[in-house]
Amino acid sequence: MNPKSDDTSRPAASGKPKQFFPPGSTGVTTMRLRSELQHEEAKLRIFKIFMLLFVLCVVAFLVYSVISWRAESGAKAKRLAEAKQTLSTLESGLADTSLSPHDRAALLVRMINTRTESVMLLLPREEQKDAEQDNRRDEGEIEKLAKVLLPAEPGRPGEDFIVPSAHLDMAGIPAGKFRMGGSMDNEMPVREVAITHPFWIARTEVTNRQMQMLIPGFNSLKWGDFRLNRPSQPAVRVRWDQAVMYCRKLTELERAAGRIPSGYEYRLPTETEWEYACRAGTSANYHWGDEFGNEGAKYANGLDYKSAERFQWRLPPVAGAADDDGHRVTAPVGSFQPNAWDLYDMSGNAAEWCYDWYDPKAYSDPEMAGPDPVKRDPVSVGFTRYRPFDAGTWTTETACRVIRGGDWGMEPKKLRSAYRFFMPPNESDTAVGFRPVLAREIR
Repeated sequence: MNPKSDDTSRPAASGKPKQFFPPGSTGVTTMRLRSELQHEEAKLRIFKIFMLLFVLCVVAFLVYSVISWRAESGAKAKRLAEAKQTLSTLESGLADTSLSPHDRAALLVRMINTRTESVMLLLPREEQKDAEQDNRRDEGEIEKLAKVLLPAEPGRPGEDFIVPSAHLDMAGIPAGKFRMGGSMDNEMPVREVAITHPFWIARTEVTNRQMQMLIPGFNSLKWGDFRLNRPSQPAVRVRWDQAVMYCRKLTELERAAGRIPSGYEYRLPTETEWEYACRAGTSANYHWGDEFGNEGAKYANGLDYKSAERFQWRLPPVAGAADDDGHRVTAPVGSFQPNAWDLYDMSGNAAEWCYDWYDPKAYSDPEMAGPDPVKRDPVSVGFTRYRPFDAGTWTTETACRVIRGGDWGMEPKKLRSAYRFFMPPNESDTAVGFRPVLAREIR
């Protein structure tokens, strides 16, 4: 045998074995095939790992969904039971034969609100019809309880009543005198003002549900992650002209039903009427006293330290704010204690449009010195507007309407009974709503 014939079986001079290749192939081709095979095997391993992770994620999601569904179902069942208990309690209250027509109607409105906001949202669809039928029945009884209103005598307030067309709870306010104004430049000079005619004012701010009864499709929407459009929250993002339209429509409906005294109308309160009702016979900074703090949190929904931290807003330590009033944005109306005339949220929650044009020098105007003053003529004032994306502000000269009461995003000094601010009537804000009065027509 030729000793050279088995050279390939012996180690090469370098000590490394020689490579064997399939017939008709080259070493380069074989190495490429082996590399591609290894690459495919790696892709298969990655795909298996991915599928395993995907299956684990799906299983985890399903487990989480089941747990969340059970928790949500339990919470809904609890809320439904609480709502039904509330309805049962209200129904028991209706059995009291000594109830006044106003108090009976007020209970019926609360029952309708409870069904609308809680029960009907939690019931199966097929059971909602019964709740809707119960609401229609109670609305019919509210209509029957309504009566023709007579002008109140100067020395006493009119009788409280529920407006059938909008379910507003109207509180009678007596005529009288009070000292109007405060310590800021646009609140001076403080002077005595006379309210010569009694009037009625809504006990709470107009809610989203009450707004939608007359203006279908109205929506307060959201602010960030916070809802502003729940039925019992005050209607906000309301323009001045929308508030006026609401009042005019209410006047038309109630006048057609013959329930409005001659010479009276539903309208926005004058600035004087508003402060008179807010103070309710008091002269302090707030209708409960001169200081805010945690005591103020019992009466007003404003910017507290908890909210400032949540919003990452700066609130000066000397602001005198409450630690936490329990609400980040607007609260359901009536959540806080009322003033001495049983009016809710006159400070905080939603700020409120007034009838008057804003004038920073209105209180020193001789035309505003008489009884029942109202600023009828527009005055151009500097209004600060905000650029998008926190790109600063700019100021324009324009006529504005008065806004009173402060809101959920304002520090305590802006929740005082005398505090005045303003906005163009064709603009809206996430914290501005209104409450109407039934009062003498402004001519």
